[in-house]
Amino acid sequence: MSEFRIRKLTDRAGTGAPNFTHGFNINGSDSGLLAVTHTTGSTVPDSPSNGDTWWDTGNDKYYVYVNNVWREYSIAVESITWGGTRHVYASYDNNGNTDTIEYFSSVASAGSTAQDFGNLSAARVVIASTSSQTRGLFIGSVSNSNISSNTAGQVIDYITIATTGNATDFGDLYFIEQSSYVLESQNATGNGTRGIIFGGYSSWTGMKNNIEYVTIANTGNAADFGDLGEANRQGGACSDATRAVYARGTNTTNTGIEYVTIATTGNATSFGTQTVNHGSQFAGCSDATRGCFTGGENGGRTNPISYLTIQTTGNTTDFGDLTVGRARHGCTSDGTYGTVIGARNDGTLGHSGSYTERIDRFTIQTTGNATDFADAAVAVRYAGACAGNPS
Repeated sequence: MSEFRIRKLTDRAGTGAPNFTHGFNINGSDSGLLAVTHTTGSTVPDSPSNGDTWWDTGNDKYYVYVNNVWREYSIAVESITWGGTRHVYASYDNNGNTDTIEYFSSVASAGSTAQDFGNLSAARVVIASTSSQTRGLFIGSVSNSNISSNTAGQVIDYITIATTGNATDFGDLYFIEQSSYVLESQNATGNGTRGIIFGGYSSWTGMKNNIEYVTIANTGNAADFGDLGEANRQGGACSDATRAVYARGTNTTNTGIEYVTIATTGNATSFGTQTVNHGSQFAGCSDATRGCFTGGENGGRTNPISYLTIQTTGNTTDFGDLTVGRARHGCTSDGTYGTVIGARNDGTLGHSGSYTERIDRFTIQTTGNATDFADAAVAVRYAGACAGNPS
């Protein structure tokens, strides 16, 4: 039989006697020390003890019970220079408006409604978008049949994100300027300094393998960056501080992913494969390390979310689901939350024309399903979204 002897017990500092708050019993099987309890749910737990933890699913927050108070447990998140808590989208809405810009806060209470921001300089649909923390760009795209001129397809607009008002002309896309064709259905991303524009489609010459870039702080026309491995459109794009990633869209026989180094012009390099097949018409966003792709058109509007680590080449991984299948939507980020705005949905919401005002939100570093977070002022058909600081 073993014998265990304790000569002295001291507190953690080694300067005095310890205090056993919940008692200390050496004669039985139970020491009297209470185990920590973890609770998941939207309701505050009853009768907690110090050290208990609670994941508040209603607000996506984590708490620890310390000295009789629930204290929020926060993790330092690396900030991003291409997003913020003011999320802005330009859309073709269900009322037929083709130049609408609206905004909302990604950290507001759930159930809020987007507000009017202003108007684009030229009405158009299927817009690409990227931003710094202060300036948002709405890029290219084709006009709809109600607009007499197709010159809208070459336009890049910009807004000052903290100041509501109409967009201002930034410049023109490079390949439209050179070849005089209208480009639509391209994708854009960036690192807050340089915006990268991938692919697109011309009704005259088909899908494109173009990559263009702009310096977000300086107005002017886009410049040639390099080429994708294949002509493509309607995919998803995301980025971190140094690398921009493009997941191929419409050409669904090849679910490849490519990337470029943002600061260095040149052709794209293979990244991996989409193991979650979004098809086409999906969107992307990112925090400082992880990129996410949302929704898509793949034999119908679909609801998957997938993710990848931007600095680690490889295949995407399943993340969770949107609240409804949707395509041709906008997606952007504040560095913690990703939001998804509009557009064509799977018909489950009952809106005329199967368009939606629903805005979803998900936590980028925590895999799981998105939640219904806010509403657009009007059901949105197509949207391009960006984000920055509200002041």
